[in-house]
Amino acid sequence: MAERTGPVRAQHRAGEAAVQVAYSAFIRHTQVCAPCRKTGADCADAVTLRQAWRDAKSEVAA
Repeated sequence: MAERTGPVRAQHRAGEAAVQVAYSAFIRHTQVCAPCRKTGADCADAVTLRQAWRDAKSEVAA
């Protein structure tokens, strides 16, 4: 695969940064949320954060 340069590289980096931000938000939430920690299942907030992470990953892959 060719090296990404210029605007394409910047766009890819921005997408990767968005994935990392979304993933970090999800992980931070699950570390402090009692229902997520006790039951091992995602609460409503965690579901929303996980979906945001998945959406960000999909955008980068597209």
